[in-house]
Amino acid sequence: MTNIRRKAACAAAAIGISLAGAVVAAPPAFAGSGHHISFTNNGWFVVHTCYKWTGSQTSDSCDNGKKINDTWRVDIPDDATGVELSVTVQAQIGGGNITPQITDLKRDYCYELSGYTWGPKITEKQC
Repeated sequence: MTNIRRKAACAAAAIGISLAGAVVAAPPAFAGSGHHISFTNNGWFVVHTCYKWTGSQTSDSCDNGKKINDTWRVDIPDDATGVELSVTVQAQIGGGNITPQITDLKRDYCYELSGYTWGPKITEKQC
């Protein structure tokens, strides 16, 4: 009886390992272009960034609640023909939209956010 249980446990473990391998080997949901848009928040505010991809199967997404010293990035999907980017400072005083215009998705974009809620700045920097 114990031998049967041991064999059943080994078989279950083998099935589990093979299923885990299948999950690891699954292809990504989209192919990246190898380019990205990145941000560093050095400003004294919280910021939200949203990305609406044109011509892409990739879902639109947002990075919310990024505070001072946060750094984040989004990969540009290979099939995207455009992006509607929104960079919004959240604050009780001032704030607002400080969105850069991105027209060429065939390169990287790196931005640094700075200033205060009443005078936020966005500067493109070298990636």
